Amino acid sequence: MSGETSAHTRLVERLISHVREKHKPPRGLLMLADHHSFGNNRPPQIGGYTPDLFASDLPATFEVVGEAKTMADLETSRSQRQILAFLDYLSVRHGSSFYLVVPPFQRRRSAAIVDALRTAAHGDIAIEVIDGL
Repeated sequence: MSGETSAHTRLVERLISHVREKHKPPRGLLMLADHHSFGNNRPPQIGGYTPDLFASDLPATFEVVGEAKTMADLETSRSQRQILAFLDYLSVRHGSSFYLVVPPFQRRRSAAIVDALRTAAHGDIAIEVIDGL
């Protein structure tokens, strides 16, 4: 989280809250996040990128990857490669979900960017773009 802006930190907090509300498996949720409240429990790298959030139930029957982006960051080619790597990873995991949290009033534009990155292989991934803050 070093060097992150306060706006990005708030988006990550919104992401954590949303995933906790949405996923309540009977045996609990393993969640790792790139946030100070998680200490060293950071998500694993996926395709050379570290997501803002990784979660699964135990034993793993689904996996969740989440990312928080400001619009300026989302529109970079690096962020688009990152999201594509996350979608590729999730495409071979049954019951997987990808969450993208963005600033208020940016959901439609952000969803269009993610939709443009999707391929047929990503068809079974539940994807949700969330307005943050």
